Amino acid sequence: MKKVRTRFAPSPSGFLHVGGARTALFNFLYARATGGSFIIRVEDTDQERSSKSSEDTILDSLAWLGIHADEGVREGGPFVPYRQSERLDRYRKYTNQLLEKGAAFACFCSGEEIESKQKQARAMGLPYVYDGKCRGLSSADVQSRIKAGEPFAVRFRVDQGDILVEDLVQGRVKFDARLIGDFIIVKSDGFPSYNYAVVVDDHEMEISHVIRGVGHLSNTPRQILIHQALGFPLPVYAHISEIVGTDRKKLSKRRGATSVLFFRELGYLPQAFVNYMALLGWYPDDAVEFMPSGELGAKFDVHRCSKSPAMFDFFLVEKNSTPDDEGGIADGDEGVETAGTLTAEELRRQINQKSKLNWLNNKYIRYLPAEETWPQARSFIEANPQGAALMQKQAAKIEEAYGAIRVYLNRLEEVSDYILEIFQEKLHVEEDGRAFMQDGRYRKLTQVFLDKLGIEKPEDPEAFSALFQSLGKELNVKGKDLYMPIRVVTTGKMHGLELPALFSLLGPVALARRVQELQALIYS
Repeated sequence: MKKVRTRFAPSPSGFLHVGGARTALFNFLYARATGGSFIIRVEDTDQERSSKSSEDTILDSLAWLGIHADEGVREGGPFVPYRQSERLDRYRKYTNQLLEKGAAFACFCSGEEIESKQKQARAMGLPYVYDGKCRGLSSADVQSRIKAGEPFAVRFRVDQGDILVEDLVQGRVKFDARLIGDFIIVKSDGFPSYNYAVVVDDHEMEISHVIRGVGHLSNTPRQILIHQALGFPLPVYAHISEIVGTDRKKLSKRRGATSVLFFRELGYLPQAFVNYMALLGWYPDDAVEFMPSGELGAKFDVHRCSKSPAMFDFFLVEKNSTPDDEGGIADGDEGVETAGTLTAEELRRQINQKSKLNWLNNKYIRYLPAEETWPQARSFIEANPQGAALMQKQAAKIEEAYGAIRVYLNRLEEVSDYILEIFQEKLHVEEDGRAFMQDGRYRKLTQVFLDKLGIEKPEDPEAFSALFQSLGKELNVKGKDLYMPIRVVTTGKMHGLELPALFSLLGPVALARRVQELQALIYS
């Protein structure tokens, strides 16, 4: 069996979003699971949209996720260069072959002319298919117009018939060549189209498996035709399911979540994010979802990928994008957006706290040694001016406290709230809390709570929850009338951290001192 060689080929025109990151991950995992090689290639033939800064951001995002290439633009390898804009001479050689054998032809139709015909087709409710205007030009006519300096593109000649795609995930899919038409393989600026360059690159780099999003399935018949015309063997195709948001709408170039690096800013660990993405459209045969010890690289099998949409359980905003003339975008462009992305703050407000990502992140924060995640946790504490001041005074104690706090964290960013609450140097009561506590019922409740602390001396979250329940039954109160007075008399605030977890970290003695001090402030 031929050695497995997979690749991820992003267009450097924006950030790396969830769709593209998952495509890279599935290619990376399949190469690792089969003892193959994983290649990163940059598809930058769209010179207007491509930039070096975008390329660096995408590669840095992959590095944060731990998705490392065996060959690529940074690593080098036997098939350099791995950047399409540096491979134009290679495409030119194959273009000449296609022109000489009549499999391609020069097209002198202007962009304005094509756009006008596209609009006309849309107005009639029909898909646009090139009408073959330049298909029958004589060789003499073509040479004369080229010699005169008339700009032209090169189109691939498509004959009638069915094109079959044998896909590991989607099964056998049939396309009608009449709905494809003669498509552009070299643009008038001399740069190859996506559908053309990807075929040449995959062949020369000996790519055995093309794993990408199902949105690219419609590109595949064009690529198969080019493979066949050039006498190239076909790679194995696997088009993985689309990703949808919580509203069940497609997560794509039009509706991207945001840069994956924003998830680092929110306190997600790369191991957890990778574990989560692996479960978007794939599931291990042993049904074990938490895979912290390298199991992903051994378990992953592209044959187990699902056709059904995978839900990314964050709320997503609408996006705007414009497909190119031939409808082709680079394989790595799923979820790569150049404008309108969410900021970290906007995403923070939309986080689903009960999401699987949060569950996995908490599992990894618990599983990994505290000293391994402490540097990132410390950065979140020091990002807050109050936290930075506390770190200067009590760094050792705070690091020790982190070892206990981390079991309650869904995201490392949350550590700052716990530290500020536990180590605050001076208690105060917020005005809305003071006003709330003027209800006479709450003074008695907080005093009974203080008495129970001294008697029961609860130590863990379960014991504090039991204390709340017994207090509620004794005084016949529940809900807001039970928990809000306790929150205010222990924190001075109407809103904050989960009380049983916070109280177990403070301990009954320190908590009792807080109640006495805050009672004096509230009722003074």
